[in-house]
Amino acid sequence: MRKIWTILTLQLKEFFKSPGVLVLMFVMPVLFSGIFGGMTMNSEQNKPVVNVVLNDTEISGQILNLLTKEHHYEWKKATRQQAEKNVAAQDVAAAVVIPDDIGERILASEPLLDIIVQRKSETYLALSAHLEGTAGLVLRSYQATSKLEADAFPKVLETIANNKGVTVEKQTIQKETKTNVEASLLFVGFAIMFMMFGLSGAASAILEERMGGTWGRLMVSPASKLQIILGYLLAYFFMGWIQFAVLMTTMNLMFATTWGKLTYLIPFVSLVILSVVGFGLMIAGLVKTKQQASAISAVLIVSTCMLGGVYWPIDVVPDIMQKIALGVPQSWAMSGFKEIISGSLHSATLVKDTLALVGFSALFFFIGLRGIKFE
Repeated sequence: MRKIWTILTLQLKEFFKSPGVLVLMFVMPVLFSGIFGGMTMNSEQNKPVVNVVLNDTEISGQILNLLTKEHHYEWKKATRQQAEKNVAAQDVAAAVVIPDDIGERILASEPLLDIIVQRKSETYLALSAHLEGTAGLVLRSYQATSKLEADAFPKVLETIANNKGVTVEKQTIQKETKTNVEASLLFVGFAIMFMMFGLSGAASAILEERMGGTWGRLMVSPASKLQIILGYLLAYFFMGWIQFAVLMTTMNLMFATTWGKLTYLIPFVSLVILSVVGFGLMIAGLVKTKQQASAISAVLIVSTCMLGGVYWPIDVVPDIMQKIALGVPQSWAMSGFKEIISGSLHSATLVKDTLALVGFSALFFFIGLRGIKFE
């Protein structure tokens, strides 16, 4: 054990002596997570603003209530002049004008709402579906009450506006995603990516040591081959945990993130790090020079991270890409982290993700150890 510990400490010392590796494994993940995490955390607060121009009639008030049922926008009352000014200055996504003559417009088959917009941005295109739906609802309500008493129309609109929609009874498999959960997953994704770069570079140092003679001297030392390889692998494992712990602590101080239950998180993180260490060892065992290792690692890491949902949620890509993503460890890692961080802890999903990562780790270590020449 002493020999393993000696090799481990020597590797860690060499690791902390390299400014490039420190930047790659600590500065870059924190920097990327801080920038993109800040955007994610603020996205919920910075809802697109929509101005609403209306009079004081009961019908206009009920139409406003219908509009505000869409909670992804911030609805603010304004005068027509102020609304036009805000749209021109791009301070609001659009302005909705509720006219005084709703009944006359319906009878004349004219548009029910006037929209003021500078350009048809993505925000407005998303908003337009809600506006069209609201206008259609108002039209049908008017048609249904046109032959009833005068106050029937606003009463129907009030009833619709106060209705909470439908109640769905379901078994919760994945809890609703919150902004801080999305941010935490983003941080984890960057940690995995830069960990793969850092540990792949550290593992490929074996190639330089072999050329420099250090590896040969270790082979003739009193330490066995098993002790030597365990010393190296444990050093890389500790590097990964140090990086992840630093990122967790830093992001928690910056954004008050959530990481789920540590009793689940710590073992799963350890398994992910083990898989990354195996990946680095596999690269070192397949190539002959560190330059080759760097080139191959860059291609494999970036492409598999894109497939595995590190840069964006895997749910947004086509079904065929989701199936292909099952062939990379990052997708299983992100799936497990999502269960743990969100608090869902669906046992079947966690077991499946764990077994997949165990399989990838075993494959990586098998290829890597067969490729490493103990001579």
